[in-house]
Amino acid sequence: MADDTVFDKITDIHDQTIAMLRALHIAPYPSQYKIYFDKIFIEQADEALKNAKKEDESLVQLNYGIGKYLDIAQRSVIAFVETHADISHVARMQTKYLTHGSIHQGERCADLVGGLTTLGEDMSNELKKAQAKIDELTIELEKAAAEITTDPLTQVTNRKGLIEDLEKVIDAGQSKQLPVVLMMIDADNFKSLNDTHGHVAGDKVLYFLAQSIKSIIRTGDKVYRFGGEEFAVVLNRCDYDKVFEIADNIRSKIEHKHLIYSGKTIHVTVSIGVTVHHNKDSFDDFIARADSALYRAKQDGKNKTVLID
Repeated sequence: MADDTVFDKITDIHDQTIAMLRALHIAPYPSQYKIYFDKIFIEQADEALKNAKKEDESLVQLNYGIGKYLDIAQRSVIAFVETHADISHVARMQTKYLTHGSIHQGERCADLVGGLTTLGEDMSNELKKAQAKIDELTIELEKAAAEITTDPLTQVTNRKGLIEDLEKVIDAGQSKQLPVVLMMIDADNFKSLNDTHGHVAGDKVLYFLAQSIKSIIRTGDKVYRFGGEEFAVVLNRCDYDKVFEIADNIRSKIEHKHLIYSGKTIHVTVSIGVTVHHNKDSFDDFIARADSALYRAKQDGKNKTVLID
């Protein structure tokens, strides 16, 4: 969908929202506006517009995360400069004190020892304060970085995180084949599920799938939300003769899990495409091979696992 088309449709929904609020004599506070905007959006938006909205919301979330990260980084630099300015000030004061101390040799020696002792204590205190501040800001930076690569709905790593992680794999695998496995996992009949149970239920299903996959794989392996109802899994240090067994175990366990929503049982299955890392794979090669396996699993009737080596 072209950007102009999206803009026109969203503007039209905005106009309808304002008109409805005015007709109902409801003040357009952000909370009230959102309720009626979302109601009209759900009734009128087609799939293309819904996808555009998700992309925009993801971009806003990413920009917020980056902004927060940069703010913390800036504060880290300022704190570092201020702390080291304090240490430099202590050193300058002690140097001045020692240089202009008593002219008598004995007194000067005593002054030197005392001055150096004080200098050491002052420096130690300033360094402790600096380290405490650095530790505090390091924790904040790590949290901010994690937020940038975390999908807010499913609470697993997002596509940006997958790209960053796979780029490391690709770089390391230019000269050799690595024991790394990539799975692409797609929820079967997700549109039908959304139409039957509603979009809130659809969101619950995505969270359910992400957390189910995460609970099945090993601690050192990772699950990512690749986009829409599609997830990716990267397995490290995996024996090739066990690749299909591991992937199909994920498919089977999800098939036999049940999600209860609003008193109703929602049965979900997934199709899985699997591939292994090849020497000199590019990022696109790796993803495309897993996608081809996933496409074949869908073509074979869904709720299937297909391995392309």
